Amino acid sequence: MSNKFNSSSLTEYCKSYARKVAGEFFAHHTVISGQELLKLSAVSQVNLFVISTLSEKWRSDAERFRSPYFDFEHPDVRQAMQVFMNTVSQHISVRRDHLEPLLAEATRRTLVLLFDPRYYFDDILRNQSDFSLSAETAHQLTRYTQINKFVPAAIEERMKGKSSVYVNQALNWLDEILMQRGRELEKPDKYIPLFSEKVLLDPGVLLRKASYEHVPQPTVFTPNKSFFDTDIETTVPPVPLAAPSSNGFEPVVNLAPPDSESSVRPLFLDDSGPAAEPAAPSMQPSQMPTHTSDVSTLEVSPKTEEPAGPVTIGETFYRAPIESISKSISLNQKFMFINQLFNGSAASYNEAIEQLDHATSYEQAHDLVTNRYSAQYSWDMNSDEVGMLVEILKRRFA
Repeated sequence: MSNKFNSSSLTEYCKSYARKVAGEFFAHHTVISGQELLKLSAVSQVNLFVISTLSEKWRSDAERFRSPYFDFEHPDVRQAMQVFMNTVSQHISVRRDHLEPLLAEATRRTLVLLFDPRYYFDDILRNQSDFSLSAETAHQLTRYTQINKFVPAAIEERMKGKSSVYVNQALNWLDEILMQRGRELEKPDKYIPLFSEKVLLDPGVLLRKASYEHVPQPTVFTPNKSFFDTDIETTVPPVPLAAPSSNGFEPVVNLAPPDSESSVRPLFLDDSGPAAEPAAPSMQPSQMPTHTSDVSTLEVSPKTEEPAGPVTIGETFYRAPIESISKSISLNQKFMFINQLFNGSAASYNEAIEQLDHATSYEQAHDLVTNRYSAQYSWDMNSDEVGMLVEILKRRFA
């Protein structure tokens, strides 16, 4: 795994995104076809990776037909097999329980390709069997890559006339290509809003470091041509972020430069912007109490049912009352609550937090959590996320 990512955050995000996208589609369908897969996600690269995986399974299934008792190399057999497999490819039919894991893996690959392209291509090359890159594999890599497509295309170009090369040679080419054309690598900024339409994508949570670096007509398929041999690049319509321009191309999205503060904040959460982080406790040395009566101010209140006694400055801050629930929730907590408690809906999260903030007592707020939200969103009341939210409510009404 690329060391740029928080692996647990990446895994959780990909599962949440796959669950959300698949859930919306299968709410009205029982299976999904190849043409529908090409339009499933607003991020076309995700769709291509799903198709790529199905293509690999299609090829491996074809190999399973071979038998030592029959001549599968005979021209008649080869032709019949080709027609049969091409016909099968035109009838892709995938159920949700089979699609969701493919979609989660396709999302993971897309995010790695966006945020760490050097690792992505390096990893693919190093995992080639026999440590050799074939011309066919290089072609398939180019075919199913849309983001930073120039990288595999340049490797394939250098392989012309060669049936295969050692992976070491391909890795050297990769270094040269990135050194010469590194500025052409796509910026993740324009894809963050597309992902966030379904599930909030916060690079500050996803990554270890808070630094970043024409609609074609559908292809007409014929029975004697495989679905996987069609011109995929022309069958994936880009999803515009705004009304399409007169020339039909996707409009340019102006986002803050990578080194600005906004690049590490979640996008498209709500109109008011991300919630502020809770203020950190003062780091100035505390004055030790010199009078017995002062010590009592550092003891836990009896109503907490905890033994009274001295507590640390950090504990005092953590238990201190707060004026606003929304302002006390950190960005990491906000991201977690939205995805784990509100099914990835920022609007549902904002509405619930606003209602909790307007509650007049802890009992009223707790009643909303236990009797309304837990039933509405099927919460596990013993989960860490619900426990964290309840602790915040206790501080709000302390």
